[in-house]
Amino acid sequence: MCALTKPLVLFGDDSLKKKSLSIVIPTYNEGENILKLIRSLSEAFRKNSVSGEIIIVDDNSPDGTGKLCAKLSEKQKNMVVIRRPGKLGLSSAVIDGFNRASGDVIGVMDADFSHPVGIIPKMFKEVEKGADLVIGSRYIKGGRTEGWPLKRKITSWGATMIALPFTRVRDPVSGLFMFRRHVIEGIKLSPIGYKIGLEVIVKGRYKKVVEVPYVFVNRKAGKTKLDVREYVNYVRQVLSLLAHRLSGKLK
Repeated sequence: MCALTKPLVLFGDDSLKKKSLSIVIPTYNEGENILKLIRSLSEAFRKNSVSGEIIIVDDNSPDGTGKLCAKLSEKQKNMVVIRRPGKLGLSSAVIDGFNRASGDVIGVMDADFSHPVGIIPKMFKEVEKGADLVIGSRYIKGGRTEGWPLKRKITSWGATMIALPFTRVRDPVSGLFMFRRHVIEGIKLSPIGYKIGLEVIVKGRYKKVVEVPYVFVNRKAGKTKLDVREYVNYVRQVLSLLAHRLSGKLK
């Protein structure tokens, strides 16, 4: 269960209050990308006057990603580095990041630059304007994917179609999202699968959700972590969410 520690502002209108942001970035063998990403994200915080925190959750990367980040965090005060003992899974890494986050707002993004850093201030602005949950969307006007082979397009389409019965969000399996802390307070999030955003959409407590378009670009360095096992875990995750939804209706 997510045990968030900061005092919460529940569903009241606190949109005029200046907020802080924690971005959770799970990593595994992202040494070619991570330092550049941290620099770019820190610069985006500075240019947009965002009080930002960067949380790296590394699963004992053999390429030394965790060590690189830990060394940088000694000099960069807005960084938290969580080094885990092994490859324990993306969703559980993100949940560990949630539990360490200190911001009023919590976000998640990938480490490989498939999620553009420039969208983070735009999403944060939507929260400041009153949104509880903001999704970076590839499937609304202005959003798209670039450089995907046909197989990945079909896989993504299938995963999206499976998730649509749970929500009206157009990109329910996006890995780029942001929310106010109260959305997951007291909510038990399952580490099954790699689409932790879908868990938040289905189980979270929110009223206003906004989708912000972005262009998903294939990684230029490092290797994708997706394999057949992850797709199987996604099906397990959907079945678990279905059971959660049905149990709620039966109460």
